[in-house]
Amino acid sequence: MSCFGNLVKTYDLCLGIVGRSSGEDHSKMLLPIGHLLTNRNIVVHLKEDGTFYDAEQETPSGKGKRKKYLTCIPCTEDSESRSGREASDYPHPLFDQIKFFNEKYLRNLKSWVDYTETSRRHPLAFRALSAVYKYMRKGTLKNDLKLRFRKEPKIDDFVVFTVDLSGSLENRLWEMPEIRVAWIDYLLANMSKEKEKIFCYVTGEEDYFTEKHPKSINRVVGNAKLISSNDNTNFTFRGRFEKASQSVTVSYLGSQKAHQMLRWLIANNGYCCGSQAIVAWAIDKNPNVPSFYKDSKSLYLSLQKKDEAEIEAEDVVFQDYSVKLKEALLGYISAQKIKENIRRVAILATEPSTTGRLAITYYREFLGTKDEYEERIINWHEKCKWYQRPLNRRTFKGAPSFDMIVRAVLGSPRSENDESFQKLKKGLNKQLLYCVFDGQKVPLPWVRSAVNRCSNPLALEKSGDSFYERFSEWEEVLGTTCALVKKFFFDYGKEDIPLELDTTITDRDYLYGRLLAIADQIESHARYLKGKSDSGATNALRYMFAFSQRPFRTWNLLFSKQLNPYIQQLDGAEYYMKLIGSIMEKFKPEDFNNDAPLNGKYLMGFFAQRQVFKNSKKDKEEGGEINESEQQN
Repeated sequence: MSCFGNLVKTYDLCLGIVGRSSGEDHSKMLLPIGHLLTNRNIVVHLKEDGTFYDAEQETPSGKGKRKKYLTCIPCTEDSESRSGREASDYPHPLFDQIKFFNEKYLRNLKSWVDYTETSRRHPLAFRALSAVYKYMRKGTLKNDLKLRFRKEPKIDDFVVFTVDLSGSLENRLWEMPEIRVAWIDYLLANMSKEKEKIFCYVTGEEDYFTEKHPKSINRVVGNAKLISSNDNTNFTFRGRFEKASQSVTVSYLGSQKAHQMLRWLIANNGYCCGSQAIVAWAIDKNPNVPSFYKDSKSLYLSLQKKDEAEIEAEDVVFQDYSVKLKEALLGYISAQKIKENIRRVAILATEPSTTGRLAITYYREFLGTKDEYEERIINWHEKCKWYQRPLNRRTFKGAPSFDMIVRAVLGSPRSENDESFQKLKKGLNKQLLYCVFDGQKVPLPWVRSAVNRCSNPLALEKSGDSFYERFSEWEEVLGTTCALVKKFFFDYGKEDIPLELDTTITDRDYLYGRLLAIADQIESHARYLKGKSDSGATNALRYMFAFSQRPFRTWNLLFSKQLNPYIQQLDGAEYYMKLIGSIMEKFKPEDFNNDAPLNGKYLMGFFAQRQVFKNSKKDKEEGGEINESEQQN
């Protein structure tokens, strides 16, 4: 239960932000215990004596309509878990759907009003609750709404109240902290009368036992629960125990704090893929930690609290954000130590196992004494980096994001509700956690899939006026794939292939990649001189997949037939021909004539050679002796 215990500790440390929101929407609020989130439809306005004077309807967002907000409301154990035919027996204590405003609702509300009156600790709450009770016992709600809206209200409409109280600046009861505090006091006071204390496996203390636990932890999966012990028909605990309390005991407070904290983490810091949610947090009063799933540049910007526009204004070409990120993270670690605050960091992934059950599929905790969490992020961004060009962003050096890796390995979903794609993406996300934080090697199937996709640029071509517009997705996949290949060869052979062109490398695959880049450049150069630089993919790109499978055969085809017209246009292309000759000299005869498929290193050689051409300020059309060392940046 260490994950739940850590969530409870984090909640206790974050009590200062409980119940706070930045506006009307409470979706990112750390909820108080005994509260849940729901949508409100109707706001009923009352005077302090319980007189109805107005009502307004809140509808889903759209043209001419008001935005629909999630609202924090008080609830009981039973009302939070209600479902089926017996749901009407468990109304919420104050706000609810019209169909739940029954005799049970009135009795419960009256009991709460009496408690606030006798306790004398909640005078403002007593006045507000009394006004609602006086109005609701009249039984005129439906008729008042019908007259106000000139139509019959729906029984599923969710109603909240405002009360105009003298001496109070806030009339919205769902925003009043006094109401929340009064409800928690009343709830715990009732528990002390009705329940016995037990040993809580989460907190390690004696407290009031509960069999009913919160749902909607991740709103995408609705009613799914992390803990369930009230199922007497599907053998949740039967077969070994007679009672749920004999299997494991969790207190009401322990359950509430853990679930409310996890809900807040998912809503504010979660990396979500459909029903899957992954969160990382510090067990501290400030639970925010550097994001594990962002690319190097985005993570650096978030740590520096800068936006993309500020960085672009600096106009630094091909900035190495893995280095800058390392400096920022080391500074972040030092700042934490200066505060003399040793923080433990935890990572947790949840995913539904069935319609009503939510499973923890990954959990890892790092001790703050070694700064393991940040160090493993640094290591990932140092070892899995390349030139990256995310869609619609400037090129930088660094590691790709989780989403970029997904696009490189799996491609894009066929539709918005592509369940098979979502399933594969969830598995890949979880595997990435093992790679980043557990030191697991990059799986070979990922690399093969990314290399195959990247080797088929035409399959990734989009519409557009320029080459980059048409091949922007391929450019992103190319950078991401090279990063994965680099990490793969480091994992399995401790081979650290440089980002920049290395003319000393004699590896067959790397050299063949360089030759393909030269073929691409010869055609691109000739097109540029004729004003046709954006006329489409070069033959090198068109034959790229065939080249990756049969390099010797395809190179001979490219060089002898496809490139010949462009070589003639460049008056023999002396510079490029000498460069090709210098590369050919590095091949072993048996390597060049070998027509076996290429591995991912060919993409690294292709990219590095292509990058030299991009960075070059002089026209390579001119002759002269070739010094390969001059090509290195």
